[in-house]
Order: sequence, then structure tokens, then C-alpha cells
Amino acid sequence: MENDGEKMAGKGAHKRSRMDFEDDNGLTEDDSEYSRSDEDEEGWWTENESEDSNVEQEIEEHEYTISDDPTRTIKIRLSLTDEGFSESKWIKNFVAECTCDGVTVANALARYIHREDIRPEFWERMEEPSEETCDVAFDIFDRYGTVQAKYKDHPVQRGTGIWGNEIDHGPLFLLEKLHVTALELRRKGLGCKVVSLLLEKAKRFHQHERPDGEDADLIYGSDEAFERAWTLHALVRPGYLTADTKPQLKGKPAEERLITKNRSESAAIDFWRSCGFRRIGASRCFALSFDLQHQSRAFAAACDFEPRRSNAEDLEDEELEILYDADPWTTVKELKMERLRDLLPLHHASLTLTDEELRAFFITHADDKIGWNQVTKSEATLLHLTACEIKPLSTQWLLENVPRADTWKAARDIDGLTPLEVLQEKLEKMRTRKFYGFFRVLNISDRFEGNSEAAVSCLSLLFGQDTLGLNKACLRYGCTCGDCVGGFISARMRSSLTFQGELTYDLMQEGIDDGSFWVEDNDYIIIHLNADVRQNLKSNKSLRRGFMNIFRLAVECLKANKVPSAENLEWYSNNRSEWPPHSKNYLRRAGTQMGCWAVLRYMFKTAKDWDEKAGNGECQLTLEKTWSDLPTCRNDHEFEFVARVCGYGGVDCLSLPGWYM
Repeated sequence: MENDGEKMAGKGAHKRSRMDFEDDNGLTEDDSEYSRSDEDEEGWWTENESEDSNVEQEIEEHEYTISDDPTRTIKIRLSLTDEGFSESKWIKNFVAECTCDGVTVANALARYIHREDIRPEFWERMEEPSEETCDVAFDIFDRYGTVQAKYKDHPVQRGTGIWGNEIDHGPLFLLEKLHVTALELRRKGLGCKVVSLLLEKAKRFHQHERPDGEDADLIYGSDEAFERAWTLHALVRPGYLTADTKPQLKGKPAEERLITKNRSESAAIDFWRSCGFRRIGASRCFALSFDLQHQSRAFAAACDFEPRRSNAEDLEDEELEILYDADPWTTVKELKMERLRDLLPLHHASLTLTDEELRAFFITHADDKIGWNQVTKSEATLLHLTACEIKPLSTQWLLENVPRADTWKAARDIDGLTPLEVLQEKLEKMRTRKFYGFFRVLNISDRFEGNSEAAVSCLSLLFGQDTLGLNKACLRYGCTCGDCVGGFISARMRSSLTFQGELTYDLMQEGIDDGSFWVEDNDYIIIHLNADVRQNLKSNKSLRRGFMNIFRLAVECLKANKVPSAENLEWYSNNRSEWPPHSKNYLRRAGTQMGCWAVLRYMFKTAKDWDEKAGNGECQLTLEKTWSDLPTCRNDHEFEFVARVCGYGGVDCLSLPGWYM
């Protein structure tokens, strides 16, 4: 587990709350608390109690008796508060404060998150409240709040497999902080009591928030969909308080320091498992189902999945941390690379040389008898490294010149990932997020314009004969179904756009003969046209017909598995038997590029607004089985990305989070 002492030192102005956890059950012999932060506790409490946001609601008071000598009674006060930033109706803070004889001895923070309310902007909203909500959002979920596929279906990363699609829907209850500040009250069951009370309060709050379901079939499509949308799960990401372990580490050798840290981390995890939480796949996040019949409830804590760790790598990190503590000017990364260079020169070169330099280095050492089949402390082969570093020339040389190198394609590192999977995961992160400032993360999914040529070459080499129909365009644009038109318009995306094109064309038939009425009635559709063209529509029926016809041309293009680019739409306009030539008249008046852009921009915007993840789900509710029978693809819900590649990017598309005008 990462040491957060260094990480927290540079937080500066963008200070965030982090998770603090306690072991109540005597799971270890040390007196550590469990958190991922050594932040000052008083500072945390002040940060989350601004005057505007912390008007307490639904206050409850409980008592917990500890049978010590003497017997002590702990008063536990639970309350709800709103988040201290605008438009925060999607999140509610649950606060617990424990006092003994008027002195605060423990506190806790949890957050009830109305995920369905923020699904279209899940990452953006979750990034704001705290570093913990941000970490959970980006580590576990995709941009729309769905658990990353690898934690559900990857042969290793899926872990025990007890969690499936059920965590993709419904509200979340994130336990962000639990801290028993009074050392003498630890391991007395107080932490478990607080967790139990918070979970029970969340359950009651959820029951109050939940609709009666009377019109579930109309609003959600079915009773099953309603149940999914209102199934509550609790989440936690265990850690330990580095401030508590630091005194125990001082002056100790690396081996003892590592044992202490591992014991603290394991105890934190054991505590949450004792509360009923089980790991989501191989992630650092644990979940609890409020459904007593859920399979996780019958899954023994001892059988829960534990990701593999490299003791050698952890020990090296500890040794380097000691050096850093002794001399803060020490460059840890350089020291680590120097050790790698001495131990595995080929692997060191793979991480430090350019692709051309590395291939030349490989050629120079081609006759060496050792090193080629060795792996790093994280069990990465040379192919893992050249793939992750996106070095196609070196990757190709390895596959063509090193005996049995082709078998490395199936080799898994300590995380269970093959070279191809390592590369795909890196490209996914490059496609979707950018780190900036103090531990801030920006969702850049809408800016994606395709993988680099070098990345495409590496993907092609690693897929080899098993490309499953993934041509170069599919590899460039991240298609996973192998059937995307142009490599980026999936079957479901085509279905969404076709649905909107046909629907809009039909709706615009009404009042076509009355220009002023038609323009006013369809103002929200023609909004992307220049003002002078909109004015002409009032007096020119042919232009009105031409505008409408572009929707039909776009549908024809999509049904013919063609990219609906302005060039293709113009070709369809010129090569169809249309008389009078309304489409040509419209494109001539509006301009081909602008005329097509105005129509397709609306189609993409509306398709997004009606999408099950990016919008309100009306499209899927209407199409039902027609939609569900279509193959899934990574690009199914990436409306702005597809619009950009088609040539219909928004004028303000670089200003996130909004993409359309």
C-alpha cells in the first residue's frame, strides 16, 4: 500500500479528506489506526463543517457501553449534512461523533451518493467532494458510474467473482472516514458499533428516498429496472493512518518496517471484512450488499480474494524510503532505475531508451545468453515493458528474434495482466483522464482523437493472428467489438443515431407548409444553423424540406454502414433521385460542411440526451430488445468522441464538462 506521508505533504491549497480506519477486534497487536492519511484530525473536521453546508439534520443519539475498569459510556451522535458546494443534492454527508465525558473520542464520515442523478457526469461530480470520492470513482468505475469490466470478467482481476452488474446501478454509501482518536478505546468494539449505526441509518434514509414504484414500468421500463436503480450498496477502501505507524518505523530496518505496514494494512482489511465487506474483484475497494440473500453475505471472509504482492518490490521501496528519509534530496526513482540497470540491463533499457535506441541495444546484445527470459520484481517480461512503453520497433524485434518470445504474449505479471492487457489499460487511462494540480483528475474522454500510430502497431503485434476482426481503424479508435463502422461507430451507436434521425424527420413533418410556425416550433432543432439561414427557412419551403432530408440521408448512410461525414452525405444527396432537389438546395444555401454539421450535431446531442448512461435512457426504453440484442462495444456511449471523428465536434468541445453548444 502506498505511503501517504509524502503524498500529503504537498497538498497545499487543495486539501482533501481521506479515509481513517480503526481495528476494533484485536486483529493485530499494535495500536495503529487505519487510514490512508496522516492529516491533522482537527483540520479534517473543520474542512467538512463549513457554515453553509453543515446544518445538521435527522440527529440521532445512541450510547455504547465499554465494560472496562471503570465502565465507560460513549455517546454516539449521528447527523446528516449537505455538501458545501453548489448543486449538491446528489450527495448527503453522514457524520458520527463519539464523546466520553464531553470529550470527542471518535468520529466518522460517510456519503450517500445518488448515482443515477449524476451518471452522465459521474467522474466530474465525484472528483469534487474529496480525494477519496475521486479515487473511488476513477479506480473502480468508468465515466458513467459502471464498475470497470475487468473487475467483473477478467480471469484474474475479477477476483472471487461474487460481484457482478448489480453494483452498476443504484445509490452508493461510501464510508470515507472512521477514526477512534482515544487510544485506550481502540479494540473495544466502538468502531464496529459506529459502522453498524451508519449502515442502519443509511438503510432507513434509502427507504425514505426510494419511490413507491407505482409507475416503475413507465419511468424505468420494468419493475426489474426499477429495483436495479434503487438497490443500495456500501463501499469502503481500507487503509491505515500513517501518522500512527510512523513512530514504530523510526530507526527500524526495511524488513521490520515492511512487516509493520503490512500488518497495519491487513488489520484494516480484516476489520472491514468482519463488518461484512468483500473485495470488488482485485481492486482496493470493498462492497457490502444490503440484500441478505446476496452471495457475498454467505462468502467467508477467509475466502475473500487477496491480490498478489511482490515482497521483493515492496522491500526495495521500503529501503529507498529509508534513504529518502535520511536525505530528502535523494532521487528515489533514479536510485530504483540504477538498481534495475545493474540487475536487469535489458529491462532497464526498455524503460529508458527510445524505441530506435532500444532496438539497436537489443541487436547489440542478441547473443547474450542470460537476461532475455528474466522478469522484473513485478513479474513483467520484456514484452510487458516494450508494450507498456509503446515501442513497436522493439516489440517486433523481440517477437521475431528471441526464441519463445511469442509465448510471452500469454505471460501474466503480478497483477494478472498480459502484455496486451497492460498496453490496453495504459491506453484507456491515456484516453480518459489527465492528472493536474494537487491530486486533481480531469475527465478527457471527449477529447480522444484516436491512439497513436505507435500504439496501433503495438496492439497489432500483440493481437497477432487473434485480431477477431479488429482492423487498424478499430485498433486506433478503441473498438472492442470488431465491427465499428470506420473503427468508431458501433452497432449500438448507429442504432441510437438512426433512432433520433428517423424520429426527428417524422416530427418535423408537422406544419411544414407554414414557414413561421415551422421555424418557431422547431427552433430547438435548427439552433445550430446560422441566423440568416434560419430566417430563410421561414420563406423557403424547399430549404425546410432540404434541412429535414439531411436527417433521412444520415439514416441511410448509417444503415449502409457508412460514416455520416459531410462528404458522404453530399455524395448521397448528389446520387439519389430527388426532385425537386431540396437537399442540394439546402446544402448549397447553408454550405455543405455547416449544413451537415447543424443536423448531425443535433442528432448526436439528442442521442446522448436519450442514452441510458449519458442521458435519461429513453432510447433504450423505446427500442428495448432491438437494442439489447446488439453487440456491446467500448465506444457505445462515447457520443462526443464519435461526433468529433465524424467531423461534427462542438465549437466549445474543449471546455469540459459540457460538450455541446
